[in-house]
Amino acid sequence: MEAFRGVLGECQLMDVGYSGVWFTRERGNLPETHIRERLDKRLENVSWINLFPNASIQHLAHSFSDHCPLLI
Repeated sequence: MEAFRGVLGECQLMDVGYSGVWFTRERGNLPETHIRERLDKRLENVSWINLFPNASIQHLAHSFSDHCPLLI
């Protein structure tokens, strides 16, 4: 994981956030097994942000899958 963080820093990539629910994966139907995680992230560098300043990502509600669809 440290090597991955190093690559993010070297490439000047940063997580630029999202809108919607904070998680992208939800599983388990009992309180003791219910898990919510944010697995999917949007990484951009400054050049990309300057080219596409209005780009956004939204976590949508899921129904049949345990993953939330992403609207980019």
